Amino acid sequence: MSKNTIYYEACNKVAGFQQMGEEFIRKLVINDRAKSTHENYLRQMSKLALYYNRTPLEIEIGELEEYLYYLIQKDTDSLSSFKHLVYGLRKLYQLFDKEELHLSLPSIKRVNKLPVVLSKQEVIRLLKAPARILEKVMFALTYDTGIRIDELTNLLISNVDLDRGQLHVRQSKNKKTRYITMSSHAVRGIKKHIALNDPKDYLFESPTRRGMPISKTRIRILLKEAVEKAGIKKDVCVHTLRHTYATHQLEAGQNIMVLKDSLGHGDIRTTLIYLHIAQLDSVHKFGCMESLYQRGNE
Repeated sequence: MSKNTIYYEACNKVAGFQQMGEEFIRKLVINDRAKSTHENYLRQMSKLALYYNRTPLEIEIGELEEYLYYLIQKDTDSLSSFKHLVYGLRKLYQLFDKEELHLSLPSIKRVNKLPVVLSKQEVIRLLKAPARILEKVMFALTYDTGIRIDELTNLLISNVDLDRGQLHVRQSKNKKTRYITMSSHAVRGIKKHIALNDPKDYLFESPTRRGMPISKTRIRILLKEAVEKAGIKKDVCVHTLRHTYATHQLEAGQNIMVLKDSLGHGDIRTTLIYLHIAQLDSVHKFGCMESLYQRGNE
């Protein structure tokens, strides 16, 4: 986490929070939890600690219920915050043997909500929207391979095999190393990006810190600008490009097990969600970028 985050504010202001946070992270790493999971949990627990000026391990059940009620009443991003806090506290109390607090947490019903997916025409408009080659290539590569935002920011130039047209994803959510095939369109775009922007180590660098990866926040801002410029009215985030990749791959005739491996899913049930979205027919085409620019889509 950046030292400007609310986590570091809680570490500085709430006695014992830093020690608790560091021990919590160690236990999560041992339990094979992804870095993004640590950050989401700690961000919400930091807010709770600052609210009461005590660590979550020292908070009473009544206070916890009061804060959860406060979160539900908030208008901005409250459901996501509520879920991450409950999941984080559930793990915290389990790891620190706080059974009474663990049992007091509410259950959260999973909503089987289908993901947002872009049409091919919308993808074309999105990729045309940015003026700079960096954004064009970054969004095109995300759509072309379906990589996660964490994988995108951690992508090194050495992980990109332009001759074979493959990405080597090393730091995946499920700690799995995998290879993903790129289209010739993506390969050409990456070559142009490297020739123009000359990144040092990471394929997509921070605009202010040479040799450091672009931040997830920066990617989200750039995507939001591109979506608005493209006139797309759907609720689009970086993960939408991953959903779109998976759906378009199935519609192009890709095998569901091959798609599971390309996405880096640990469970086939996660991949099967896309069968509910894909408009399947008898036409078999492979490669999202290849079929994207077929006549009639522009």
